[in-house]
Amino acid sequence: MKILKKAKLIYNPVSGGGKILKKLDEIFKIYQEFDYILDVFRISKDCEKDNVLINIEEYDHFLISGGDGTVNSFVNLLKINDIDIPIGILPTGTANDFAKVLNMPQNIEMACRKILNSKASFIDLGKINNNYFINIASAGVFSTISQSTDRNMIKAMGKLAYILNGIKEMSKIKKMKIIIESKEYTALLDIVSILVFNGKCAGNFPLAYNAKVDDGLLDILILKPDFITDVPEMTAALATKTHLEKEFHSFKYFQTKKLKIVGTENYHTDIDGEVGPDLPLTIECISNGLRILGIS
Repeated sequence: MKILKKAKLIYNPVSGGGKILKKLDEIFKIYQEFDYILDVFRISKDCEKDNVLINIEEYDHFLISGGDGTVNSFVNLLKINDIDIPIGILPTGTANDFAKVLNMPQNIEMACRKILNSKASFIDLGKINNNYFINIASAGVFSTISQSTDRNMIKAMGKLAYILNGIKEMSKIKKMKIIIESKEYTALLDIVSILVFNGKCAGNFPLAYNAKVDDGLLDILILKPDFITDVPEMTAALATKTHLEKEFHSFKYFQTKKLKIVGTENYHTDIDGEVGPDLPLTIECISNGLRILGIS
């Protein structure tokens, strides 16, 4: 008798407008083809997420279906419980920024086959105070856009909801006074936003296009209050993906292993599209922090 392997599908039924619901049978079919038994854990508001860890020793890997927030939630669950099990990501959320960084196909069948035909690879993981992030941690206007966008609008309009809310939030930008400390760059300055990338995308745009998920470094982008004066040149640079190489007065880019951020107020942050801890922050790159399928 053939010995079957086991994996567990963790899926968010509302991510991306419920895209996954029409694909469940297709996923089961492909996993059965590869000699897997696929157990299921459905995410809901009142579910006990710790239950996903029951009998975890039986599973070859977790298959996580959802957006960056869903993936972040279960990666944190694994890390907090010191569990080292590979994950595969099905990009079924609204933005799927980290899945894009990993070059995961949007087609569910192709994504499943890519995961099942691969071996687990180590990638970096971001850590912010006591939490972990897969793609991005931020403070300032981009955090405000992410957190203030109405969830019903996101369900109805997808990425367009973030764009429309972003236009509204840009009209009421507030300055933040912070101290940044790192080996590469230390300063006291006014900013409107700081983005810390483990991946490279924000809102599906590769702002940190030089970033790599296995280089042991975080990519830091800082936007200062007088960025309006640089908008024409910055827009052209963004369009041609040359903004990281140019010297803008209102824009700062550097890479680091670790940094500290202190603010004159307890400014809010955003982690992978969800609410993060208030300042002050210690942020670091955890080399080889996560094993992932589908990138080899």
